[in-house]
Amino acid sequence: MLRTALGSRVRKIDETAIKERGIPGEGLMETAGSKLYRSVLKSLKEIDGSRCVIVCGAGNNGGDGYVAARLLKECGIKESVFSLVDTKKLSGDALLNFERYTAMGGETKILNSDKNMNDFILSSEAADVIVDAVFGTGISREIGGNAKRVIDIINSSGKYVVSVDIPSGIGADDGRIYGVSVKADKTVTFQMNKLGMCIEPGRTMAGKVEVEDIGLPEDLCREEKGIVYIMEEKDAAKLLPKRNVLMNKGDAGKVLIAAGSRGMAGAAVLAARAAYRSGAGLVKVAAVWDVVQIIQAAVPEATCLILDEDVNNNIKLISKEAEAYDAVAVGPGLGRSENAVRLVEHIIRNISKPLLLDADAINIVSENPDMLREHRGRVVMTPHPGEMGRLIGCSAKEVNENRVRIAQSFASEYNVTLVLKGSGSVIACPDGTVYVNPTGSPSMATAGSGDVLSGITGAFLAAGLSDRDSILLGTYVHGLSGELCSREYGEYGTTASDIAEFAGIALKKLTMTE
Repeated sequence: MLRTALGSRVRKIDETAIKERGIPGEGLMETAGSKLYRSVLKSLKEIDGSRCVIVCGAGNNGGDGYVAARLLKECGIKESVFSLVDTKKLSGDALLNFERYTAMGGETKILNSDKNMNDFILSSEAADVIVDAVFGTGISREIGGNAKRVIDIINSSGKYVVSVDIPSGIGADDGRIYGVSVKADKTVTFQMNKLGMCIEPGRTMAGKVEVEDIGLPEDLCREEKGIVYIMEEKDAAKLLPKRNVLMNKGDAGKVLIAAGSRGMAGAAVLAARAAYRSGAGLVKVAAVWDVVQIIQAAVPEATCLILDEDVNNNIKLISKEAEAYDAVAVGPGLGRSENAVRLVEHIIRNISKPLLLDADAINIVSENPDMLREHRGRVVMTPHPGEMGRLIGCSAKEVNENRVRIAQSFASEYNVTLVLKGSGSVIACPDGTVYVNPTGSPSMATAGSGDVLSGITGAFLAAGLSDRDSILLGTYVHGLSGELCSREYGEYGTTASDIAEFAGIALKKLTMTE
């Protein structure tokens, strides 16, 4: 697993190293600036360039920029340095390195006048590489004014851009853009990659990410607090349920899916089809007769449990049937009728098998999340931002602005394993551990994609994987299926049915991973 860090975690490591371990901040900045210098020099050589513009801010990123400027000047590179702030306001190690650069004849122009801003534009046009050393990992408000103008100039320059630690304007914890962001070709980051550059839109804005060791204490960096994991293909391959020649369909996992309603049979079809394509040995769909007829035609491998209008009878049927199954998935296309509400509440409170809740089941739970505390077994939930917002009483926009924190908090409070769907789906475990899924494609923005994830994950739960491993593998395979579909049908032509079908191909690909 790749380890990435929240920006707050890295800042705390810096603080502890300096204040408690006695590591000079000046030395850390010199090392960071030196690593930046070498990376910029490499980029200049690759593009046969000789001119560099460096834009500095007030903090440590600016200090790193001054170190690099000094070293570039020493080796004969034509450098131009601009500051977004009055250099009289610099302090600490940033001030020290500004003074060192100035002492060797370096000039810094402050971007507080039209003349200097025009000089910046002209210098950018003449440069081969622009270094963005403006804002670091602590940004927390929208960018405007001169800062926005500077970033717009950088982005419109057409020059090779290197960002320091993180592109200015990107949130280190969530990848969001704070009004405007530098679009880097390369980001030189220090000690650990930052989560904001592993999820969109930060991942796209960061370009190629180079992680440089600057000598922070290893024991501090190994601590788990503030660490978010990114699963690689080899990790996903290791999670695949093991198979042998003596297996039968019962050994491969049996999943019971309560899904579908009049007018929403497709959701049940997608979930069942995806479960089979993901290796389930037996899939039974519990649904009303209108849905059952469609299921038996669309997914002939599936068996069905026929429900009716008598909810008490349905409760008895599902309770008895669940005893013979390894996992239960509830919600896709189920609707929110009174019967559906009673059925979901009963399943949560009385069926102890590993349980996956999606779609309408989550919407029903949002009316009373405390019912989750009554489940006697394991619960996996797969909300999209809108459903997550209903669970906690906020908007989808607010959810997307705080994806990691919200998912982590809910999973811990209600003792569930949760995947907050979207680009860079966030997987949160009850113990506070957080993962981000790296697979996926814009082609997956299509109706029914979430139902497919339910079927895939339900199959892995039924195969005996833990909640964590089921959802990690489920989201990875789901996203990989979307990527494969995109190659075959393009980003516009992919449907959820395609994603379900390609789940088997995605799994085949993983079996060939060494």
